[in-house]
Amino acid sequence: MKRLSFVKTLVAVAALVALSGGAKAERPPETIRFGSFGSGFGQNYGTGLIAIAQLKGFVADEFKDQKVALDWKYYAGTGPAINEAIANGQLDFGHYGALPNIIGRANGLPTRILLSYGTGATFAVVRNGVAIASIRDLKGHRVSVAKATVIHLVFLKTLAENGLTDRDVTLIDLKEADQMAALAAGSVDAAFGTSSFLALRDQGLVKVIYSSSDGHPETGHFGGVLVTEDFERKYPEATQRVVRGFVAAAHWLGQPENREEALRLWAKSGVSYQVLQEEFEGQDIRRQLDPRTDGYFLARYRDAIDFAKTQKLIRRDVDLAEWILPKYQDAALRSLGLENYWPRRDADGAPINSAGN
Repeated sequence: MKRLSFVKTLVAVAALVALSGGAKAERPPETIRFGSFGSGFGQNYGTGLIAIAQLKGFVADEFKDQKVALDWKYYAGTGPAINEAIANGQLDFGHYGALPNIIGRANGLPTRILLSYGTGATFAVVRNGVAIASIRDLKGHRVSVAKATVIHLVFLKTLAENGLTDRDVTLIDLKEADQMAALAAGSVDAAFGTSSFLALRDQGLVKVIYSSSDGHPETGHFGGVLVTEDFERKYPEATQRVVRGFVAAAHWLGQPENREEALRLWAKSGVSYQVLQEEFEGQDIRRQLDPRTDGYFLARYRDAIDFAKTQKLIRRDVDLAEWILPKYQDAALRSLGLENYWPRRDADGAPINSAGN
């Protein structure tokens, strides 16, 4: 076991040397700043891949031989707030949804995609007393969604799958925390968002009429882990260490024996353990939080770019091949011996072969 660990360490060091071109080791940054979407509960913790990378110390472990402070922030304003923080030089890494990723890039935000953050479930809820039983029944009603986020994107796709467009509903732009207040107050009829809404259902305030987990994976939210071009250019070794930490976190999440602990850690965000348990019931977390930028990831991003152009959310095209930076992910997978851990997927998400271990 020690021999295997030693070999992996040598491979990791070799990867760092290769990325730096054999040059003298870089001077690490004093602080590395991470940003992700919060759950609207005022907690400085999140869910998904970044929460495990933080709370289980996977990224910190990569810097245990260096004096580097790690700063983690979770924004109630979700994707648009993260874009603003990157634009203002307040973040080095962002873990957030595809649509604000794309809008930021199209508007000149200097980022590079390093990893996928996987996928997550989306839900449509209706306040009690309103006669809405399905997505089709939303026609003519006031529906709240956080615009310019990946939730906005998948909501419009969900409408389209049910023969509707955004012109068939009155869209109310609210952050998720404000959506919950609006539903409780009766100022909107329905809302589309994440599992946070299930807490309102448990309080008897709303009913769930749609979940992407019920055979609609294409309308689950998705996004990436991005780095600013300036940070990556100045600190390629630190960038590699961060990516390796995130990949190690994804591997830990893929172990069935860690599922319970993951749910408990995610509950620190303010989303209840019971809600998280329901959201991930029957789901394969290893596949759901696959960090690779593989064919499935690329296909979803291309679709999102086309969608953003069609909806006139962006005016400039986004070159995905130029934007994505796979070398750090590839080196991390090799150094951790995880090249075959996640099954290869085609553009539709179907496995091309089974996992090797």
